[in-house]
Amino acid sequence: MPADSVRPTWSLTDIPYATIEKEKIIGNTDWFYLLAGASFVETLSDLYTRNLVEYYQENVGATTWLRQEWEMEEVQHGHALRRYVLFVWPDFDWERAYQGFVTAYAPCCRTELLGPTHALEMASRCVVETGTASFYTMIQAASPEPVLRQIAAHIRADEVHHYKYFYRIFRQYQAAEKNSRWRIGRELWKRVAEAEQEDSYLAIKNAFEVKNPGEKFFIEDFAAFRKRIGGWVDRYYPFDMAIKMLLKPVALPPMLQRAALPLLSHGARRAILG
Repeated sequence: MPADSVRPTWSLTDIPYATIEKEKIIGNTDWFYLLAGASFVETLSDLYTRNLVEYYQENVGATTWLRQEWEMEEVQHGHALRRYVLFVWPDFDWERAYQGFVTAYAPCCRTELLGPTHALEMASRCVVETGTASFYTMIQAASPEPVLRQIAAHIRADEVHHYKYFYRIFRQYQAAEKNSRWRIGRELWKRVAEAEQEDSYLAIKNAFEVKNPGEKFFIEDFAAFRKRIGGWVDRYYPFDMAIKMLLKPVALPPMLQRAALPLLSHGARRAILG
């Protein structure tokens, strides 16, 4: 690994689960659904890794990193969140809900659905890592419970590191492919438009239906959930940080990027908050 990848690491033993202040969070079911859903998506990273390793099989450095660092850290995120959820809400059947999520989502996560070129898929991975880094930045800031803030800080740091690695690989492939800014921007926009999608909806749907036996969860319920957490997004989501990360693969001239940032940040806020 390059020298700049060396950074402090963490493990579940570093998280003081026994000190969780349950009373600060247990009564808010939106936190339950948000964290349970996130734990499912993160835990499924072994499937995402297999797809990427197959797609980049000729790149030994990238596939080694994907298997030995990215997958392990992403799955650890899922385990950390799962342990937190089960500490606060111990009666939740996490395994049954997770298996329901895997069954529903796996058909949507196939190698043939990856980007049209190696560089463009890496640009898309930058979108995903931008989303996760921004999400956990929001969680860290919004959390009413200190241990959750600590977990979110660890995950956020990992996601920023992952973004940097994917961006570096994007640059390597882009040097050969020479995709236009327009084509890169179109691929980024496509991935942004998909970002809310199937994984978040299906994760929360399965968490809800296991927690509430006999009740069904529909897309309208997901829209209502997103509206309820809109206050957290409005107050804590790092819109400027996210837009800067998204624009990086497009490589806009600095003056144009500075001019575009306020407009894009405002547009992103309106798009997310509705």
